[in-house]
Amino acid sequence: MISAMHLLWLPVLLGFLWPEAEQKKYAVMIVSGQNNHDWQRTIGHLESALQDTDLFDITVSLAPPRESDPAEWGSWHPDFGAYSVVILAYNGEMWPEPVRQDFENYIAGGGMALVQHAANNPFPGWEAFEQMVGQLWRGSDVGYRAFWDEDSGLVRLPPGEDRGAGHGSLHDWQITTRDPEHPVMAGLPRVWLHPHDELYHGQRGPAEGINVLATAWSDPEFGGTGEHELMVWWTAFGEGRVLTVLPGHLWGGQEDDRALRCVGFRTLLQRGTEWLATGEVAIPVPGNFPTADQTVVLGEN
Repeated sequence: MISAMHLLWLPVLLGFLWPEAEQKKYAVMIVSGQNNHDWQRTIGHLESALQDTDLFDITVSLAPPRESDPAEWGSWHPDFGAYSVVILAYNGEMWPEPVRQDFENYIAGGGMALVQHAANNPFPGWEAFEQMVGQLWRGSDVGYRAFWDEDSGLVRLPPGEDRGAGHGSLHDWQITTRDPEHPVMAGLPRVWLHPHDELYHGQRGPAEGINVLATAWSDPEFGGTGEHELMVWWTAFGEGRVLTVLPGHLWGGQEDDRALRCVGFRTLLQRGTEWLATGEVAIPVPGNFPTADQTVVLGEN
């Protein structure tokens, strides 16, 4: 017979035998292997930021090096569908058609992707990729140019009008929230300072269905456009979503990696990945988040 005392101890014993289930982790794949930037060090920063949340299981898939033979390309075929989120840190040769088709099907069927910095540069002529990203590194005659106007919001200029893609010199620049109700941006300061990075301008593409989350003033003093350029946005493609986060530049041989150690950038990456995986964001805005006039860099502040 089980006594009352035994019943009191039963929940404690069950707790030892069946501990509370661990928090669910979401499978994330980072795709790289080719890039005109330092993709090895960049991947390290991306992995570090995501691992700090304890929310993600991370896999890295590396495409073959440039000018690899068809056999090497034939052996590379990521299983996109096995992951909640695919992060693209790739800027290189066109993927083989079967890989492209699988990626299209993955996103159209409800898959999620995050495009980081130069990963919006590659694949000219891959119409589905250009549609799902919306704005890419393209010439002035390819697609619409989009920027943000303080009075009218998103402005689209037709092909051939104004400039194509470029950037000015590395410098600190402010990022401005444009959709403070979006889960990724909720609770962030309206304006915050991001350190020593390339500020992309003049991006081109279909520019359809773009949901702008943040912009940056492209200062002519540093070779910019004098416009508020899109920095963070998302688009829908079929049932899936693609979030673009343009900050985070690191050349090969560049010692200064503050752009990737920026607490603001890391927060965007973490919260953006969680939003893609779950549709919500529970990762808090850190107490040491940058302010409008003060950068905050991991390991320095």
